[in-house]
Amino acid sequence: MGGLRLERVRNKVLRGVDLCVEQGQMLVLVGPSGAGKTSLLKVIAGLMPHKGRVWFGSRDVTALSPHRRRVGMLFQELALFPHLSVMGNVIMGLRGGGVPRGKRRSLAMELLEMVGIAPLAMRSPAELSGGERQRVALARALACQPRILLLDEPFSSLDGETAGRLRALVMRLHRQLGMTSVVVTHRVDHAVAMAEQVGVVRSGTVVELGPPQRVLGGYVPS
Repeated sequence: MGGLRLERVRNKVLRGVDLCVEQGQMLVLVGPSGAGKTSLLKVIAGLMPHKGRVWFGSRDVTALSPHRRRVGMLFQELALFPHLSVMGNVIMGLRGGGVPRGKRRSLAMELLEMVGIAPLAMRSPAELSGGERQRVALARALACQPRILLLDEPFSSLDGETAGRLRALVMRLHRQLGMTSVVVTHRVDHAVAMAEQVGVVRSGTVVELGPPQRVLGGYVPS
């Protein structure tokens, strides 16, 4: 699948971002609100215009449309379809991915089993808890077998216990599937627990990048 590289990425929010994430690595972006963290995710996903180059492994994807990049993205607002069942929401993630119509239900069920909510397949999003809705959104993000997984504040609306369980699930799937992942969070404790690399974003650029032990300094237990 390859890793991720950004070269001099800039637009009305970002100011010349250079960034490299190795294959299979989890990068966590931290920084104040409005610093450009979500804009970085949108550029990687192909959802925001910019100058500069975006590479997935050895492939320049700068000119590719979002649906051709095979990026899984879990937005902060989740954006589940309220009129569809849990399974229907995941099947939406499979459309356009080359999966034959007759196999979509079985593959959607496999994804729901992977995230631990297969028994809820026929419920509507309105019948779910916040943590369960996050799992639906995660299953949908994984449906395209993404090269890159992008998570935008995935735990911000959850209580501490639920956030901890979902964080453990994300880390397990990241390792199990061998994906390159980029996570945005304002919580330093989540960054400490999850990151192999931490990027500090301020004023539209990455001002520091490295292991959490160095970047987050004294916060990380020795």
